[in-house]
Amino acid sequence: MARLRWRLLSTKLNRIKRRNTQTTSRDYKRDWRELPPELLFLISQKLADLRYFIRFRAVCKSWCSSVLLSDHPLQIPWLLECDDIFIEGTRFSEELHFYSLADASPETKTGSIPIKECHHSSNYQGTGNGYLLVMDDCDLSLLNPLTNNTISLPPVPSNCISLFPVFFSSSDLVLAGRIFLCCDHGNWSCGIYHPDKMEWKCIDSDCFNTCYLNGMLFTTFEFDCTNVFDVTSGKKLYEIPQPEDEGPNARGCYLVESCGVILRLSLYNTRDVDTNIFSIYKLNFERGEGQPCWVKVNNIGDQILFLDVRNGISVKATDGFKKNSIYFITEDKHSRDHSLWRYDIATGIIEMLHCPFERFMWFIPKIC
Repeated sequence: MARLRWRLLSTKLNRIKRRNTQTTSRDYKRDWRELPPELLFLISQKLADLRYFIRFRAVCKSWCSSVLLSDHPLQIPWLLECDDIFIEGTRFSEELHFYSLADASPETKTGSIPIKECHHSSNYQGTGNGYLLVMDDCDLSLLNPLTNNTISLPPVPSNCISLFPVFFSSSDLVLAGRIFLCCDHGNWSCGIYHPDKMEWKCIDSDCFNTCYLNGMLFTTFEFDCTNVFDVTSGKKLYEIPQPEDEGPNARGCYLVESCGVILRLSLYNTRDVDTNIFSIYKLNFERGEGQPCWVKVNNIGDQILFLDVRNGISVKATDGFKKNSIYFITEDKHSRDHSLWRYDIATGIIEMLHCPFERFMWFIPKIC
């Protein structure tokens, strides 16, 4: 009898426990739409892939209103599939294919962007900062493939047979895409687009590697001196000798603007992983006094450099990416296929990374 009484009491207690658990669950069920705007903003800044940021804002009206399009976090560049990132450009098809290093899922690293039919017969080059340089015979324009925003450009000088845009860092929004390299029958010169005058201004200088900072254009040709020009007037301001210890065996030279500093990088034999693959120099202006000079450095702080076969972009490291490192693209001389590498500046270790495309270029996605 005592055992039966205990069994009945135990059954009753279990029923009460289940009822209380269900009530507690209903009472404390979270309404995700009511998350504080401050918390939503902090979460959105952890989304290094722009696709997830867009989906985040599409969850509900409260999430969308709490985080503006202009509040998107710093973006790690995508790798955009192309035929050739040098001179000829790539012809548009129905879609642009890209590969996202920031996406942790192998199934979704590769994506595509639909392209309007009016652009299918045009060629494009990358500017690195949200826009593509679109070339349709003599007509030029800048196209943001994510928003379809288009900026018309004036025709280039008649003696120019091709164009190659200069990269800009992610923070350089005002002048992005306004300076381009012009190729005049094999001799590289620089053409500067002035949007207020809607015209091109050509600078008579051999320039193959180029970057921009504070109204100045920095150019060099392979392993030569660096020339500095005033963008507005075209006047030559400085001629800076190459670094004294820049070796003759270097196979590539880059100029990159990073956090208000001009960097010069020399790339050496990538097959020898036991040596420092890159030599890095910072341009020292001596506080405006005297002749600027190159000073060797071994640290770029919390930045990551993304280099193609000629130019580069500097981006602040985000979660999942190691700071003080370089991602760079090399081109096979025979097949012209590309390879992707990552270089750790602190250790000098280099490793090859996977990319599903044969040829590709860097592209920072932007939606505003």
